[in-house]
Amino acid sequence: MAQTSTLGAYLVWLATPILRSKNPFAGPLGQLISLLTNAVIIRFVHQEINVSILIAEDNEAQRKYLGDLLSNKFPGHMPLIEANDGESAVRLAVEARPALSIFDIQMPNLSGVKAAKAIWREFPSARIIFWTQFPHEIYINEIRKIIRSTEPQPTYGFIHKNNPEERFLRFISAVLEDGADMIDPAFKDSFQRPLLTEFESEALRYLALGLSNWAISRKCSLSLRGVESRLATLYEKLFPAHSAGTDAEEYDKLAYNVRTRAFFEALRRGLINSDELEKAETELADWIERDRKRFRQSPK
Repeated sequence: MAQTSTLGAYLVWLATPILRSKNPFAGPLGQLISLLTNAVIIRFVHQEINVSILIAEDNEAQRKYLGDLLSNKFPGHMPLIEANDGESAVRLAVEARPALSIFDIQMPNLSGVKAAKAIWREFPSARIIFWTQFPHEIYINEIRKIIRSTEPQPTYGFIHKNNPEERFLRFISAVLEDGADMIDPAFKDSFQRPLLTEFESEALRYLALGLSNWAISRKCSLSLRGVESRLATLYEKLFPAHSAGTDAEEYDKLAYNVRTRAFFEALRRGLINSDELEKAETELADWIERDRKRFRQSPK
């Protein structure tokens, strides 16, 4: 999987005749040069630089398509490393430290986003392209938060699988060879919208599952006023100020149920999806059962 650096091999070839001689350099300066040359050679001989590309994709047909494409267009980055789930991708990336990783987002065991988070924690210089058919904002926001919290900020790309090969190959070249961050133009707006806080993301799931402000306050250990204030901020992020001015805003407040509209907007933008809601519902059912007992036992 790993290939020794071409530069390292060249240094070994260049310096071997000199180092084999009985007295390659004379005097203190010569000895210093000899020591430095040895240090450089040892570094390149014993520290392998992996130029391979890691593909993490659970769909076998798509993994083969991507592998064939990369083999033809990037022969200098062979052999490829392949993983069919998120956990394997983390293990292989941390062990092999490939020049580039290309991750599907929805994978078994561990999503591509969570796999990237684990990899960047151990290997912050890893370059990762998210190659996905599900460009939901829930994943985009998670990626943005991870990148902001990683030092130094890693190099990444985000592209839809439906893009033509030429564009995808340009993305790979930019991330792999130039170290540039690349965002599919179709998702520029999603990467520029205000980020939701942890509470706001959580609250969207609770609204979708029908929790009242009273229940949300108990679940999040907040006062009712605190929940109302935070939800108001969430609505402002979801619904920017109306271009028609205050009259239109006043009408909309009377015409629409803001909680229902927030749920609809979250669905439309992919801030919540069925997978996340199912997980949230399971967790919430356990909490509801415990809180119901606490409520019955509390003094009235």
